[in-house]
Amino acid sequence: MALYTNDDFLEKEALSTVMKIKLYMNSVGIFGDSPFIYPVYGLGGIPEGFSRMCAVHGGTFMLNTDIDEIYFEDGKVAGVKKDGVVTKSKMVVCSPSYVISAGLKGSLLKVDRVKLVG
Repeated sequence: MALYTNDDFLEKEALSTVMKIKLYMNSVGIFGDSPFIYPVYGLGGIPEGFSRMCAVHGGTFMLNTDIDEIYFEDGKVAGVKKDGVVTKSKMVVCSPSYVISAGLKGSLLKVDRVKLVG
């Protein structure tokens, strides 16, 4: 119920596990018979939900948009550039293909991956 993927939690304080179980229990029944939110109408619901949250928090969601370059200021990502127009941002979340096409393949860092268990 705490949704841990291994037994490392056994060495940690109990409060964090209790809080995760509380979140699970509070989520049961809110969105149907499951505590998990998943796309009901197919995988298109994932970018739709992300774009909605992005807009709520003042972000810009650019779907199916090719870019010319990833824009930097003072050595930090500051947005993307397309046809000479810069769309500024504090963070760029994109497919690695955009980073490679922008000529920054050496900047890619794999931090994790999704594993399907079944």
